[in-house]
Amino acid sequence: MAQRQIDCAVMFVDMRGFTRASEQLGPDGVVALLEGYFELLVGVVGQHSGRACNMAGDGVVIAFGAGPGADTGEQAARESVRAAHALLADWKTFAADWQARYSVITGLGIGIHYGPVIAGPIGPPSFRHDTVVGDTVNVAARLCQRARAGEVLFSGTVRAALGPDGLGLEILELPALQIRGRAAPLPMHCLPATLRLDLGAD
Repeated sequence: MAQRQIDCAVMFVDMRGFTRASEQLGPDGVVALLEGYFELLVGVVGQHSGRACNMAGDGVVIAFGAGPGADTGEQAARESVRAAHALLADWKTFAADWQARYSVITGLGIGIHYGPVIAGPIGPPSFRHDTVVGDTVNVAARLCQRARAGEVLFSGTVRAALGPDGLGLEILELPALQIRGRAAPLPMHCLPATLRLDLGAD
């Protein structure tokens, strides 16, 4: 498949508390935690036409609207928010189990932005894989960095795609985010967490 420019929603997901969990669990336990995390994440986003593009440690990049047969345009942005909401709900059960069995406390921070990307196989011939790149990806990453455990932060373009009723979800408008290197502050919105954990952004 050739590279192409499209509009899609990009989600960054990061596990909060991972560094401390790694120290507690040791290598075998970390592998088990990550495999359970990835399985849960890929399963949930797949139900909303999302596709994992990159996994680095406990951070995952997911594209909505970039794969064959996926929702496109603003529908992809709506599905990304539905996926984030479902992911946090399912994570509560997963995290509670790990806390009960191993005294490991974790949470998820999520950032989403909707806009143009280059999608397709990228990289040297020996290491090409389908992914998405561009400013939209960078902005999603910055939003994820700001999100606290149990929180979804998303941009104004995502909020606009949700329509006046916001999919029936509770949405808070936050102060605009000034991102280094960008001329204008970024409008920012939030699906507030029912229980926020102060676990940092590791």
